[in-house]
Amino acid sequence: MAASLDLALEAGVHWLRLAAFHWDQIEPVYTDPPTYRWDRVDEAGLRQAAEAGLEVIAIVQFTPEWAQQIPGVACGPIREESLPAFARFLQALVARYGPPPYNVRHWELGNEPDVAPDLVPPRAVFGCWGDGEDEYYGGRYYARMLQLAYPAIKAADPQAQVLIGGLLLDRPAGGQDSSPRFLEGILQAGGGDYFDGVSFHAYSYYGGRPGLMGNPNWPDSPTVMPAKVAFLRDLLARYGYTDRLLFNTEAALLCRQASDDCLDMQAAYLPRVYAEALALGLTGQVYYAWINENWNHTGLLLPDPAGQSLTPRPAYHAYKAAAAFLTAVWYEGQAAGYPPGIEGYTFRRDNGRGFLDLLWSADGTARDLPLPPGAAAFDPYGRPIAASRTITLDYRPVYVTRP
Repeated sequence: MAASLDLALEAGVHWLRLAAFHWDQIEPVYTDPPTYRWDRVDEAGLRQAAEAGLEVIAIVQFTPEWAQQIPGVACGPIREESLPAFARFLQALVARYGPPPYNVRHWELGNEPDVAPDLVPPRAVFGCWGDGEDEYYGGRYYARMLQLAYPAIKAADPQAQVLIGGLLLDRPAGGQDSSPRFLEGILQAGGGDYFDGVSFHAYSYYGGRPGLMGNPNWPDSPTVMPAKVAFLRDLLARYGYTDRLLFNTEAALLCRQASDDCLDMQAAYLPRVYAEALALGLTGQVYYAWINENWNHTGLLLPDPAGQSLTPRPAYHAYKAAAAFLTAVWYEGQAAGYPPGIEGYTFRRDNGRGFLDLLWSADGTARDLPLPPGAAAFDPYGRPIAASRTITLDYRPVYVTRP
């Protein structure tokens, strides 16, 4: 934990999203008054995160057997009669872990609940409140849970932020918007007053060659995030909730194989998607994941087979550079004044230190980029680009600082 935490702090990590609280382990047996097994929580890890100044987004998930609406499905919904017990559990949970020394302020209820139970294992880490028989895919029943959970959390900590649990928002190959309908179900059932923010996930796939990425379920959006944010904001606005916070709590470029080309693309993807988060006004963005070799090779750190050491991957170094360049900047707009075919974002730097542009070639082909007077250019890893007043730009984003 210590080595991993040191690397996180060195990289400039701010948000730490943890699958921190498993209800089925903390309250495996129903008793009245309740009996909570707080020893099942990694309290030492939560304290370390708080002491390091990391902002934790804590996921609460897994329904104990005695409260399962679908017997044997821990990732699934809570039966109606047990919703008050869940609310009681949340109030105790927030009362314990909201104050120092833990300082948890963001509570995410579930992870990808807009997935149906028949699509995942019974105790999947994602899902599974989705209901294919329901017009709104189970979202209305999730709203019923929120209506009890939200007041309980706020009673324990009025400053707590309650997040809808990491919506997958994926469209099946047949084009049916079953997963996106889940949020509309929450809103249609009156759940809009019972959450502070929407947590969602946005993944892009490596397209098989450098510079190519996207997601067929969300076309015309290489990183996927602008399309999903537009969908969410439009839906929330239709129901009158324009002030709800948005968190992208899982973002990454997926590599089917850990090839050098794909790992290089992850490093090119990372500054672009974090700049987009600022441009789109997201409250938080979390890369998935810190260590991850079991699913699409998105880990920023590669553990050795014995688990004794961690090796930073290219995306780790790109993350570190993005944190250095994109902290304490304010979004100004789309980058302007550059030759055709070059696109990106412009930010105002802190303390009147001029501007920062993040730029790339729109189609990935090499293009000449004349630098403005007094400007300096840096590659995705934050290394200065040695050049005359003109550099070559391709699919890899370049940071340009200028007066």
